[in-house]
Amino acid sequence: MSKTDGSGKVGRLVVIGGAEEKDGGEMDILKRVVELAGGDKARIIVCSSPAGEAEEVFETYRKVFQELGVAEVIAAVIEERNEADVPEMLEAMQRATAVFFTGGDQLKLVALIAGTHFAEGMRDRLFHDGLIVAGTSAGAAAMSSVMLIGGSNEGSVRRADVSLAPGLGLWRDTVVDTHFNQRGRVSRLMTVFAHNPQILGIGIDENTSVEVELGERFTVLGEAAVMVFNGHVTHSSAPKASDEDVLALTDALVHVLPKGYGFDLQTHRPILPNGNRVDTPTKPTSGGSRTAELGTGD
Repeated sequence: MSKTDGSGKVGRLVVIGGAEEKDGGEMDILKRVVELAGGDKARIIVCSSPAGEAEEVFETYRKVFQELGVAEVIAAVIEERNEADVPEMLEAMQRATAVFFTGGDQLKLVALIAGTHFAEGMRDRLFHDGLIVAGTSAGAAAMSSVMLIGGSNEGSVRRADVSLAPGLGLWRDTVVDTHFNQRGRVSRLMTVFAHNPQILGIGIDENTSVEVELGERFTVLGEAAVMVFNGHVTHSSAPKASDEDVLALTDALVHVLPKGYGFDLQTHRPILPNGNRVDTPTKPTSGGSRTAELGTGD
């Protein structure tokens, strides 16, 4: 784990695009969560509050994590805000080595726990005590400061096609979208990026995740891809556009990163599986020589 300048160990995020293997198969992503959390010494809080059937969803993950050999799986089936701050929950947060947020409704999750002592304890331990925080689908989308809560999978790049709300703010300066290519969500993430070109737009496919060393880098794990939207945007029509206008956006970069690739969160450059950074592209040379080569057609 990376270290802060004297204040303690910084934990990691595991941000999952949804539909991760949990009924057999390799289960690489959940195995990695367990490994980061301490293996057979791991104590994992499973917060199933985003789910419509929270008890049943907790039971599913309880069985999976127990099969993976953790020491303890702790239920956080929070259905009212006051339930987040009962002594048992706060004590559990202090002994846990990881917190796992399930899928469901990210707006429901944030409404239930944001600003509670449970959430503040989690944040403090993430940044100062090496806590691992993982989430899938809605639980992943909620990690950023501003989160996507809805939008058309068939829309264009228009403000009317996306809905946003404040997130938990664990991964700042990003917006995360999940089930990304499976549900055709490029346009809605590009819409957010057009309005906020200073952020990173992170689109994560199903059964795929990023392991985030906060402020440093992330690495991709899983069977599909992560798409990163960034760049020095030279023009965006967003400031003058109406909700229904299709947006213009120039000089946005798109990186497609499969398993083993990474991304440097300081330089905003991709990292190859061998650890080398991809250089910043140089300015293309003039096309004059190519024109001369083609000739005039005489």
